[in-house]
Amino acid sequence: MKVRLINLAALAAVALSTQGVAQQNDSLERALADLNSGLTAPDGGHGVSIGGDFRARNRWFSDDNFTNNRDVDTRARLTFTFNVTEDSTAFVGFNGRESWGDGKFGTTPGQFDDPADTLTLTRAWVAVDNLFGDGGTSKIGRDYYTVGSGRIHGTDEWDNRPATQSGIWYNHPAGGLNIHFAMLNGIENGYGSTAPVPTALTDNGDDMVYIAGFDWVFDMVEQLGPIHIAPYWIRNENTGLGMEFQTWLGAQITGELMGFGYDAEYSSLDQGSTSGDAWYLGTSIDLDALASLPGIENGNLSLAISGADASFATTGAVKYHDAAGFSDRLGAGGIWTADTDTFQVGLGFSPAENWNGRIAFNDVEIGGSGWTEIDVSIGHEFNGNVQGWFGYAVTDLDNVSVTEDTFWAVLDLAFGN
Repeated sequence: MKVRLINLAALAAVALSTQGVAQQNDSLERALADLNSGLTAPDGGHGVSIGGDFRARNRWFSDDNFTNNRDVDTRARLTFTFNVTEDSTAFVGFNGRESWGDGKFGTTPGQFDDPADTLTLTRAWVAVDNLFGDGGTSKIGRDYYTVGSGRIHGTDEWDNRPATQSGIWYNHPAGGLNIHFAMLNGIENGYGSTAPVPTALTDNGDDMVYIAGFDWVFDMVEQLGPIHIAPYWIRNENTGLGMEFQTWLGAQITGELMGFGYDAEYSSLDQGSTSGDAWYLGTSIDLDALASLPGIENGNLSLAISGADASFATTGAVKYHDAAGFSDRLGAGGIWTADTDTFQVGLGFSPAENWNGRIAFNDVEIGGSGWTEIDVSIGHEFNGNVQGWFGYAVTDLDNVSVTEDTFWAVLDLAFGN
């Protein structure tokens, strides 16, 4: 495999530009919670908390076709959390960003367009505990929202403007069952017409998306440890003129057994006479033996495989970037892109306090083609609470005599509460 390494001195020069720290060690981890959730107002009464975060990200892409692109993009988020009473909270969040890659989804190697996005209101919601006197929490507005792992419907910190949805949400502990219900507007930025003025031929109205599920912890067998079971049902009625509605039934199961952490998820899609399945299985284990190596504090080994049928689809509101390598060739659809199989193995290690590194191998098959990729990354907490992340990927395309090099450099700084 021909590898064109980017000059290390040049890499150091761009280390002050960046990408999101949510991918520091495990690209499947996503920061989905609001920055200021769970705050308590002063004196148990009125109060407002201000917070946010800033990140700058650089991507340097090079291939065997004389393409050599560098790009620096920034994002800033500003949030206000109003603790109206002990039971009611109002939240507004602003996002200002530059797009990265080709358009607002994914990274198309060698193509960049960076339209500046002014600071806009992207999240606004009100949540009230015990609104109906039943012990549940009701919420209305627009916010980040993820079902299960987010592979079907979700948001992702990898994107400079994570997906948001408008609707209503209801949660209830239900004796530990933790039931959940949501009714959302037709998926924004997903299915539906993009015409300036929708007509009967281009749009079938703003139909709803319904979601129901629960999150239950099974801990009745001590030897098995706590098992998180989260089944879900999703119905998307905004599928286009004359098209059948989409329905997904799925479940995610996570836990730890005999020192092995595991994450499994399965989902089945039905749309009229069409059906398709997708699945994911991942595991990880701490490697105490690595701590015996000079300069290594600890380490872990991770393994993941996945598959999605050619007839499988997502809701259209999924941004699951960087789920199979830093090159991000799968884009927003992630590992459950239709007709896609992935295999990933990674070795994580901590060479010193506040330093985390990882080496990973990724094999992706999509349709009749695919690629292999080797990733090397390092993350560190610098002075001033600055989080840094640097990743380098070498990608070898199947049946094509082209090798791609991708370098990421990221700095992230949170501020406020």
